[in-house]
Amino acid sequence: MIILQVLGSIIVVFLLLNVVLYFIEPSLIAISFSLILRLFNKNPPIVDLDTHFKAHELLRDNWELIRDELTEVMRVEKDIPKFHEVDKIQRFINDGDKSAWRVFMFMAYGNWQEENCARAPKTAELLKQIPGITTAMFSILGPHKHIPPHNGFYKGVYRYHLGLVIPKEGECYIVNGGQRYDWKEGEDILFDDTYKHAVWNKTEETRVVLFCDIFRTDMPKVFQPINRWVYGLREKSKRLKSVIKNAEVQVDLEARQG
Repeated sequence: MIILQVLGSIIVVFLLLNVVLYFIEPSLIAISFSLILRLFNKNPPIVDLDTHFKAHELLRDNWELIRDELTEVMRVEKDIPKFHEVDKIQRFINDGDKSAWRVFMFMAYGNWQEENCARAPKTAELLKQIPGITTAMFSILGPHKHIPPHNGFYKGVYRYHLGLVIPKEGECYIVNGGQRYDWKEGEDILFDDTYKHAVWNKTEETRVVLFCDIFRTDMPKVFQPINRWVYGLREKSKRLKSVIKNAEVQVDLEARQG
């Protein structure tokens, strides 16, 4: 009886806390929801692509087409915003050294960046064929860039990387949950970023991957609509509204190329 009373009290406090969060900062509910998911979803740091993201084949099979559009985008690399310029919360992992981590966003937290999509239309068309994508971008890591260890806070998505431009000489890799992965051009990986992970580009060259977050489909069915609802609360966040605004590349690529 006492155990049930304690459990009931915990549930009531948990629900009240989330009501408070809803009115203060709705996106923070994602953190409490992630704690619940941890109880029901046990998965390794790196997960099987064909099982959890079958649609990756569309991207991988067209990786050279995507890379060709990336080449055009990279003509104005210095005009592509750094990640912490798009999302200020990224400053603590992105602004610690002189090398840049830049992001060319197609979709920012569920919102398509149509001006950016128009600058790489074939890539955007491929991405728009895939349901469940919540974020998509070219992730551009400068030479000798290191992203220190950190944890993603939302367990409702998996993270996808497709190698597009990978340094030929030297080490360039991610360690996620103690497992190391070295990027290769035309090859992809799916992982759970809520494990502690860090990135190293120990080369003189730039590394670029197509970076996507996708809704997980391996959770209990009752959680799947809740997952999408919780993620949708981000649109109410003032911080994420700012991210969406900052995600557009503020430059005329065609004029610069001419």
